[in-house]
Amino acid sequence: MQPNVAVVAGATGLIGKYLLNVLLEDAFYDGIVALVRRPLGIELPKVEQRVVDFDQLSAADLSGATHLFCCLGTTMKIAGSREAFRRVDYDYCVQFARLGREAGAKRLMLVSSGGADPKSLSFYLRTKGQTEEAVSGVGLEALHIFRPSLLMGRRDAERPGERFLAGAFRGFEFLMKGPLSKFRPMPAGVLAASMAAAGERGATGNHVHYYEDIVRLAGFSR
Repeated sequence: MQPNVAVVAGATGLIGKYLLNVLLEDAFYDGIVALVRRPLGIELPKVEQRVVDFDQLSAADLSGATHLFCCLGTTMKIAGSREAFRRVDYDYCVQFARLGREAGAKRLMLVSSGGADPKSLSFYLRTKGQTEEAVSGVGLEALHIFRPSLLMGRRDAERPGERFLAGAFRGFEFLMKGPLSKFRPMPAGVLAASMAAAGERGATGNHVHYYEDIVRLAGFSR
């Protein structure tokens, strides 16, 4: 029987770090490959660290993959320009999906954003929507797209604006029910657990998950 090998792109980011911890505890995944720009600085059981250049990524970098987890993403402030932002949030993500399929992977779990729309007036949301559209055409057996709202968790770099918004959202969270539930702040650990679960038992075909779906798939109740 072919081992279940999870390949994670974006393992050093907020969601990627939580995801690595979840995958380490999940017996379903026999091995984990973390694609990183530089070593993580720590050795983890069943984790193989592959130092790659995402501008020169190849199918060989994803060899052995059965499950793909894409947590890649940046901000306009960090990227510095629209072109640099799109290179990470579109080019890298789409290439990861295409090369993963070439390497033999069957499933992709992709972190997108609430409001993603290829026709949005917002450059950020338009890019996210175009990325979803592109990976949907790659031809994977299963594609699970996660559209969280504001992400909550421990980051390496402080983002005061996000911290303020998180506090504001939490204050009105009790009102965010029904159609508004998709705007509830999303704990990074819950999202990571949901992604791992989608890889293990998620349905085939293309699926988009918002807050309630994410929480349900992760095995939590709210």
